[in-house]
Amino acid sequence: MDLTLMLNFGAALFAVVNPLGNLPVFVSFTANDDRRVQAFLSLFFAVWIAGGLLLFMFTGQDILEFFGIGLPAFRIAGGILLFVTGLSMIRGEGTRGPNQPGDAKEGSSLQQAERRFRDVLIPLGVPIFIGPGSITTVILYSDKAHGETQTLGLAAVVLTIAVATGLVLSTASWVHEALGNTGLDIATRVLGLFLAAMGVQFVLDGLASVTTGFINAAGA
Repeated sequence: MDLTLMLNFGAALFAVVNPLGNLPVFVSFTANDDRRVQAFLSLFFAVWIAGGLLLFMFTGQDILEFFGIGLPAFRIAGGILLFVTGLSMIRGEGTRGPNQPGDAKEGSSLQQAERRFRDVLIPLGVPIFIGPGSITTVILYSDKAHGETQTLGLAAVVLTIAVATGLVLSTASWVHEALGNTGLDIATRVLGLFLAAMGVQFVLDGLASVTTGFINAAGA
């Protein structure tokens, strides 16, 4: 097994999934959910990240080709989603969980978490945790793997990153308590600005890739 390949893949994937940097975003979306619901959500996102990234690692290029989608187009679409989400966070809209009694609070913590997961899957699940950066990373490194042993090693790295992300997200309630509502509002708006900027960067990267492709095709 190529240990260097595994370490490089782990570092790159951890950087693009960025559980530490995205933790305040997760907190802003789940601030009004109780700790048990947040714990289930952390578990759900860990499973989502593991399943999604493993799927793209083994079949990512084929999936994109099946739908006729190139990575530049995926970057642009993800960038637009991030920009819209960031703009909403800057305005203080649409991030907090339900804070009133009613259907949103009915059922067990697991049932509430299932409903909340569906609500926040976009943008948290896609494109924040699984987006153009992470998909590109797993596809590129899967191409570098030679043999079943290295492929299984990369899969183990994906599972490790997913578990680590779940553990980081499970601290959401502590982060909320430390920041308080006022601090969380300020952090949410600042993070919204960064998310919007990330979205613009994704769009620019996608457009740059498309432009380069056109230039190369014209010069061929």
